[in-house]
Amino acid sequence: MKKPKKSEKLLLQEIFSCVRSLNKAQKGISIGLLLSIIRGQLGMSQRLLAKRAKVPQSTISRIESGHSESNITTLRKIFEYLSCDLFITACPRKNLEIIRQQQARAKAEKKIRYLQGTMSLEKQKPDHKLLKELIEEEEKQLLNSPGFELWED
Repeated sequence: MKKPKKSEKLLLQEIFSCVRSLNKAQKGISIGLLLSIIRGQLGMSQRLLAKRAKVPQSTISRIESGHSESNITTLRKIFEYLSCDLFITACPRKNLEIIRQQQARAKAEKKIRYLQGTMSLEKQKPDHKLLKELIEEEEKQLLNSPGFELWED
């Protein structure tokens, strides 16, 4: 795997920062409630919105009440008619580098536990300090590996 470009990292940091701010500002408002609020502010009925967006009125009702998770195409049609852009993005719950480090640590620990098990079968008891060093070395190797080894089973 190629090393991530600094420009890509910066772009992702900016996107994730904006998404976190937006998420905080929305205060957990669902897409259905947001649709209802926008429609209400525009003074538009569900029936009229449905007709103009070319979707059944029951779809608008189900989305607003939270009884339906509509597909992206339907939501785009509805919000397009409301002169709104629909943004769908990802926002990791943790820093991507931390996710990679956690994966490397888990994989390294699994590999060293296996090694420890085979040593126990041979009645060898590795010392705790050595095991810790082996895990750290394996973790570094995984983080610096050029391929997708970090994520392979």
